[in-house]
Amino acid sequence: MCWCAALSAAPVAGGQRTPPFSRRSHRRRGNSIRAEAPPGGEAQRKKVAVAGAGWAGLAAAHHLVKQGYEVTLFAADSGPTEEVGLRGFWYPYRNIFSLVDELGISPFTGWTKAAYYSPQGLAVEFPVFHDQPRLPAPFGIFAYPEFPGLPLIDRLTSIPVLSAVIDFDNTDTAWRKYDTMTARELFKMFGCSQRLYKEVFEPAIWASLFAPGEECSAAATVGMLYYYMLSHQENSDFVLCRREVEDKIFSPWLKSLELKGLRFIANTVPTSLTINKDTECISGVICGEEVYDTDAFVLATGLSPLQSIIRNSPFLQSRQEFTDLLYLSTIDVVSVKLWFDKKVTIPKAANICSSFDDLSGWIFFDLTSVYDDYCDEPGTVVEAEFYNASHLLPLNDQQISTEASGRLINCIRDFEGATVIQQCVRRSPRSAMHFLPGSYKHTVRGTTSIPNLFIAGDWIVNRHGSFSKEKAYVTGLEAANMTVDYFGNGDFAKIIAVEGDEPHIETLRDLNRRANELKTQIPFSDFFLQ
Repeated sequence: MCWCAALSAAPVAGGQRTPPFSRRSHRRRGNSIRAEAPPGGEAQRKKVAVAGAGWAGLAAAHHLVKQGYEVTLFAADSGPTEEVGLRGFWYPYRNIFSLVDELGISPFTGWTKAAYYSPQGLAVEFPVFHDQPRLPAPFGIFAYPEFPGLPLIDRLTSIPVLSAVIDFDNTDTAWRKYDTMTARELFKMFGCSQRLYKEVFEPAIWASLFAPGEECSAAATVGMLYYYMLSHQENSDFVLCRREVEDKIFSPWLKSLELKGLRFIANTVPTSLTINKDTECISGVICGEEVYDTDAFVLATGLSPLQSIIRNSPFLQSRQEFTDLLYLSTIDVVSVKLWFDKKVTIPKAANICSSFDDLSGWIFFDLTSVYDDYCDEPGTVVEAEFYNASHLLPLNDQQISTEASGRLINCIRDFEGATVIQQCVRRSPRSAMHFLPGSYKHTVRGTTSIPNLFIAGDWIVNRHGSFSKEKAYVTGLEAANMTVDYFGNGDFAKIIAVEGDEPHIETLRDLNRRANELKTQIPFSDFFLQ
């Protein structure tokens, strides 16, 4: 098992590149669409507005700028900001790694070890799987991690859960089947031991889906479990950014886009939209008192900003797909960076922790060993991030710092004699989607009933099979491809597909699909509650 993560809405294996949606007939040349120039001159450049300057928004802007579109990128802050969520860059993040190569930067550490902590102490230690002999899935993920206090009998109770992971194939049918129950109900149904759930699976759910198992959809959980159990062994390895992602990756990325003609507007959030009544297309983006004309709109914000736009737009409220989004919930996140006055030995750079108070899950990183800026610090620099942290939002910075320090002491006793000499707190209310049971049916896809509105982000439904920031980046490229297809002008972005399952896993999935097909042919198979 590994510290990896969910996929925020569609994370499973065997994903394939999603072909662009064809809305109209165009002249195509391979993966290109070229519009005919109007008589008497060149075609006027189309304007595209992109809201959200994270992985999804930057990806969409990146490709559209290269295709010659007049792109305006709106950012809620003074610069691009990474989406809240998993910090690591996993081995399957092939599209992001390709981007980094294109930018010519080297922002990452080497492969990083991780650990899980429970209230009783160290629960699991994960090696660098690239350093281990490769075993067929799932044997490597079971053989190589170390469980200092978890008996073998507890670990063996994870085996029955494999049947659900094999059954979940990222189709609409699978999502609807598993989205009706909670993650805790799923593990209980398959006979998972109490200790295995509390010390291994529950911390993974907190770190991946940002909420306790009794409040998380089993569908999102099973999708996440693929990367724990059935994925290629080396897919469990991850690297970290050697400084803030905003500095190491987003800043040079934005500069390169501005040199190519991107218009970047900081500290600006779309609040509503103007609609062409004749075409029922978006004609402008309203940001407070300003209106920006546009020919297409890519919405690459989180769920909460989109819900605000819907509440301010009677036109969007008239569409079921948008009012459905108002049923979805979000989660508060609080992060705190602490500078301690002495060196503390932290065995692993990345650490995932069970909820010590049954209120919020949390993770912490040893930035002294990760960030270039802190390698010569005389003390220790740690960053902790709390999920489902609504009870922490009202606290002042000192109170949050005290809470984080106390939790660190529970995990690593050496912190007991260390004093915090500096702190930096960031509050992110309603910043992550809450994957409650039943949420799938309300979640949106990349295309909408509005022809020139496209949505991207790690929380939407797609079928690529990636997760977290890789999924956000891929959905941004998919939104750019949909925009290109809508206008009929430009090349499609190349999206690297997720590596397929190992042959024996694919065989098991195929047998499971056939068994499910046979079940549907049994008389009265749809009579009983599923």
